[in-house]
Amino acid sequence: MRCVICNELFYIRRNILDLFNTKKEYVCNRCYKKYPIVLNYEAIQLDKYKCVIISMFKKRNRIEYNGFVKEYTKLFISNMERTGYHAIFLDHIYLSDDFLEIMDMYSKLLKSDLAILTFTVKE
Repeated sequence: MRCVICNELFYIRRNILDLFNTKKEYVCNRCYKKYPIVLNYEAIQLDKYKCVIISMFKKRNRIEYNGFVKEYTKLFISNMERTGYHAIFLDHIYLSDDFLEIMDMYSKLLKSDLAILTFTVKE
């Protein structure tokens, strides 16, 4: 397979149990180590509701984030099961007063708390 970040060929080690199963990997081990996933959790109190922001990376990198589809799919599914929360996925967010005001209006419109999943947060 080819890594979507560095475009190098890499191979997935198999054993007899998963020899005939198809595995989709998009990022090689070297790029996983170079761009580690570090989950950051921030809870922000809005007027009536809460906003939980979960980001996957510490800083914004110039890489193809779609290579990490397996990781953010698991993260999104686990946060969709929260009761009373609406899950939203945004690529990159900039925490500003305008953004928080928009999220406050959005939570009032939905009448529930928000769980925002993002790649990076810039303050």
